[in-house]
Amino acid sequence: MLTPRPAPDFAAPAPGPTPPRRAGWGQVAGAALLLVAAALLLAYLLTPYPALRDWYLRHTPSLYRGPAWPRDFFTPAVKARGNLLAALALAALMGVGAYGWWARPRPPAVAAPPLRLLSRADLPWLAGLLLLAAGLWAWGATQVPPAYDEVFSAVYCAGNESLFATWSYYMLPNNHVLFNLLNGGLFGWLHRLPWLVPTGRLLSGLAYAGTLAVVYRLVAGLTGRRGVGMLLAVLAGLHFSLWGFGFQARGYALYALLHWVAVATLLAHWRQPWQVKWLIVNALAVAAGYAVVPTFLFYHAAQLLAAAAVQLRQRRFDGLFWRCQVGALALAGAFYLPVIGFSGLASLAANPYVRPFEGSLTEFVVKAWPDVKSYAPYAFGEIGLGPWPAYVLALLPLGLLAHRRYWQLGLLYGAWLLAMLGGTLGLRHVIFHRNLLALFSLAVVLAPFTVGVWLSRWRPWAGLAGALGIIGGVGLGFVRHNPVREPLALYYYDLSAGFDAAQQRLAKLPSGAPSVTFSEESFYPYFLYRRAGHLAPHPAQRPAPAADYFITAPNDALPPALAGRYQPVDTVGTYRLWRRQLR
Repeated sequence: MLTPRPAPDFAAPAPGPTPPRRAGWGQVAGAALLLVAAALLLAYLLTPYPALRDWYLRHTPSLYRGPAWPRDFFTPAVKARGNLLAALALAALMGVGAYGWWARPRPPAVAAPPLRLLSRADLPWLAGLLLLAAGLWAWGATQVPPAYDEVFSAVYCAGNESLFATWSYYMLPNNHVLFNLLNGGLFGWLHRLPWLVPTGRLLSGLAYAGTLAVVYRLVAGLTGRRGVGMLLAVLAGLHFSLWGFGFQARGYALYALLHWVAVATLLAHWRQPWQVKWLIVNALAVAAGYAVVPTFLFYHAAQLLAAAAVQLRQRRFDGLFWRCQVGALALAGAFYLPVIGFSGLASLAANPYVRPFEGSLTEFVVKAWPDVKSYAPYAFGEIGLGPWPAYVLALLPLGLLAHRRYWQLGLLYGAWLLAMLGGTLGLRHVIFHRNLLALFSLAVVLAPFTVGVWLSRWRPWAGLAGALGIIGGVGLGFVRHNPVREPLALYYYDLSAGFDAAQQRLAKLPSGAPSVTFSEESFYPYFLYRRAGHLAPHPAQRPAPAADYFITAPNDALPPALAGRYQPVDTVGTYRLWRRQLR
């Protein structure tokens, strides 16, 4: 079943000479982009801190914890460091512009042929796969209540009425910046309607379907067998966290897609080193992965480590690869310039979710072991395997290191495990399970793949039986313990309980209440209230309007300006209701 065979549909023709290039719209657009970026950097440099602070606050009427922003994020010290960074970025732009002028279009010696990703024979397989993805997404998106993190992202990131604030205000790691920019940029005009959770779920669904297509294309290209690609893509589609976050309005599905694109393009580059476009797509996927969640660093470190090992083995320095990786890092750094300039580097590198453990390395290992021990069971969907059988399956792909055809795939997987382990120990911080969903989905795909390719060397039927045995057993477990029926493991908190608590609070509002205002931490019942068709001001609106009723969360209180004007009524579902006193 998994014995490799030629796959002419995926083969690329040999490169040949092409006519000289001429300067066109691409060069003009690049020059214009450099000029705009330089102008923005100069504006940041030349604008005094008070003026820039006041401008930002004027243009962000719904800023989460607005009073804390100039105190804890955009401080004079952050502006001073931002000035230095802006000056360095401006100098780098000048260097890029000078190099672009010096190296303006010249006739290349040879040009790679266009990429051929799919053939007509792939279309029926992909159509069935996308129909399956659409059905699984629709089931989850319509049956699972919105999570707190989804609503927070929709209300305070994508829906804060300022795309620049979405880009530059890193109040919590909940802000998956690129994902929220896409949601806010495409659908932000719907911010006054409770639609940014559904639109975010739609974006995740598209990324989820795209991931399955990449898995199919990668496996079919490696083996030359479309049926194998289809089987393993279906298994990936049933994977607990990949499916679960495929219908969540968070950036994790996009994050997983970019990982898979990076893996597929790196392997394609190793197979077709003359095809420069693989490296370009890989660099763009890496830069975009960082832009979604900075923990893309773990995969990128693995990619660099694996590439170095391949080049050492081949005794060949791949300069173009390293230039593309530097370009990817430069793009990612440029993307985060607004975050660093307006929220500070500490918002990314020193927030409570990434802060190193304070203690010895031994103490950290003891504390982290229960979480690390649970990685493999989580990777295989909490289907009851237990940690050690799950780890056996998770480590099976390392067997590809000894395979003549697939050793590079095994090397990349092993480098990823090493990067995860080294990063955890080096940073002294346990990586959240959901930040590793791409690695976990790769483990799920490669476990039966590895068994199949090795057993096929003995007997073809044995490879088929071994692969199908794992696919069937794990796939059945995914179906029985799926994220629609058991969403608890997505975030490790009870989504239904939180939803019910907010619904109970809203159900106990006095009938005919003329106006209701919600505190900032009551964003979840606010969203449900708006979704039910009622009107209410944005929870971050300042000054907070004095409505007839005010709802606060357990970790929040009345605004100081309104504290003396309200009296408590009751507490339902952890949310407290306050009534304005009559005078």
